[in-house]
Amino acid sequence: MATINDIYAGMPDAKDEMITDEGERFFESFIVPPGLPTEQLLNGKKCLVSGFKGVGKTSVLYYLENEAKKREETTITSFVYFKSDFSELRKSAFESIANRMISVVDMSADVNQIKVEYLYIWRWVFFKKIVDDLTNGTFENVLFEEDDNWHNFVKSVNKINYSSENKNTISLSALSLSVQASSSEGLSASAEASFESSPHDQIIKFSEAVDKCESYFKLLKRTAVPYYIFIDEMEVFYGSIDLLKRDLTLIRDLIFTIHRLNSYKIAHFIAAIRNEVVFAMDRFIQTNEINKIIDGYSAPIRWYYSNTNSIDHPIIQVLMKRISLACGGVEQHFYDWFPEEVNGKDTVSYILDNGWNKPRDIVRLLMAAQNDSLHCSDTSFSQASFDTLRKEYSKNSLAEIRQELQSLYTSEEIEMILKLLRGGERIFNAESLRKKAPKGSKAREFINERYDDIIEDFYRVGFWGNVKRIEPTYHWRWNHKQDTGVLTTNGWELVIHPALYSELSISFF
Repeated sequence: MATINDIYAGMPDAKDEMITDEGERFFESFIVPPGLPTEQLLNGKKCLVSGFKGVGKTSVLYYLENEAKKREETTITSFVYFKSDFSELRKSAFESIANRMISVVDMSADVNQIKVEYLYIWRWVFFKKIVDDLTNGTFENVLFEEDDNWHNFVKSVNKINYSSENKNTISLSALSLSVQASSSEGLSASAEASFESSPHDQIIKFSEAVDKCESYFKLLKRTAVPYYIFIDEMEVFYGSIDLLKRDLTLIRDLIFTIHRLNSYKIAHFIAAIRNEVVFAMDRFIQTNEINKIIDGYSAPIRWYYSNTNSIDHPIIQVLMKRISLACGGVEQHFYDWFPEEVNGKDTVSYILDNGWNKPRDIVRLLMAAQNDSLHCSDTSFSQASFDTLRKEYSKNSLAEIRQELQSLYTSEEIEMILKLLRGGERIFNAESLRKKAPKGSKAREFINERYDDIIEDFYRVGFWGNVKRIEPTYHWRWNHKQDTGVLTTNGWELVIHPALYSELSISFF
């Protein structure tokens, strides 16, 4: 008989599942998010997968890749990871080049109109990705006719490189070096050695070279073989405000580039983006109407289900499918594995109310249960197993909330809020948050400065919800249940999410 340990928990990040040879079980346990427009994503009508952290954006990218290959076995796919493929050093080089280009490059009208900074660089990055995919042994070139346009495209793309001592190519690292050199002291010896002409001329050559690449790209003749490039890990963290703005601008212009290149219908780009990154762009940088692209071309992932007490809820189905896999694929009944109640509450409601309608809630639940040495070998869950997994589940839930908020706040600012709430009440008036911080303290100053943002942002990521207490009935509002926008008047109070009680030492009563 299967035990809790036998259930496929998966990993918090779908990418880790794929690189640890868990791909087969990943796809066996995968459930398509309700309403996901698979056809529109694969045929090019949509190109962005959006949602909060943990809703399964990366999983959807892998599902789309697998689905494309099932439909046409010749399909070629490739991945670009913003966070891991582009190091801090490389992003700094991009920034240096972009800053120089703003002042010296005569951009085309459509580019100049929206005052972008990184479009030229991103276009070349994707052109280089295509060339490398098809000429460096990753795939055989079965995508394009081997005519003059293809050969000229490859040649033009390869005239630009990240780092090269070849004087016949344009080196991005050398360009960035030239920009960082002191204007009063001139170029360093190493930078001077990289140029036959001035840095100004090299920047002009770079922009002209990218334009030439694009002119050949538009003329490429495609075969019938499908080609998808997936972009993931578009994440930012609020450490330095300057670095945050740079990374947000990089992501903004990456999305513009995806939209631009998709319009040629030569390669299909699909990217995953977190909601909080979009909110951060709105707050910290000039968005240049990026929301028109996000609203028009995104496929939001939502797991909301109107009857939250039902076993048919898709999040409960994610859980039961993983249990069924542990039982040889035989469908299992929920109450054969779970008690009817946990802490006096229907178990289905208890599991859902201690989550945020995300598949990652189930991953955390199962991992915490399997890390419980007392009950991991049990053949079903019990009140005792829920009691012992609660602390780890709560700790990991708060860690994910922190990560979501780090697109908008520094770690220190997040900790200020948590410190005020630890050991306190689960329900409180929004205005009382300000009063919890001593007068004259850094926390009070921070809350006064960003009060409205804090109340709304913490609600949006699910740290707290709304409650109106009209005895004996409590009325609840949660962002993950589609109750958009926090309420702070007319009797509405804030209530901390129950999954966080244990880690924040908050009593339920």
